[in-house]
Amino acid sequence: MFNVFELTKKNTRHVSLAIYIGVIAGIFSALVKSGFETILPPRTAETMPPPVVLLEKLGVNIDPMTYHWMDYSLNWGGNGVHIIFSIVIAIIYCVIAEYLPKVKMLHGIIFGIGVSVFAHGLVVPLLGLSGWLWVAGPEALISEFVGTAFWIWSIEAIRQNLRYTLTKGPDAELC
Repeated sequence: MFNVFELTKKNTRHVSLAIYIGVIAGIFSALVKSGFETILPPRTAETMPPPVVLLEKLGVNIDPMTYHWMDYSLNWGGNGVHIIFSIVIAIIYCVIAEYLPKVKMLHGIIFGIGVSVFAHGLVVPLLGLSGWLWVAGPEALISEFVGTAFWIWSIEAIRQNLRYTLTKGPDAELC
């Protein structure tokens, strides 16, 4: 029987290590997502990214956070929010993987899509950072969900590799 909530054995879990790996995976995966959004942008060029809108709503002056690189104006504050979000979600994912191995189904893509729907389909619109997900248009949806698949897949690849390298053993459910 397929039990989504089947737990691993307590003595096979490495929660502290999962947190450490989550930080590393979160940083790298944020760069993967950022790179993907460069290829397939999730919004029009005129639309301000939700992390930048969040900073403004919190009263943060984003102007000093803008730098210029090869005629591009980039806001490191908005990127910083995305990186922090990615680190937090990667830590949550890596810790959950120590307890509930089914979270890794399809290399974590099901979990990632759930996070994306929750974040961009509920939290971001409720905070007034962007519109509702279902009115975003097909290009935005393709960018968001395909980008999310690559993002979470990179988290899982890093998690799996570092966990094996640092413990010299398989994932918790295989012990």
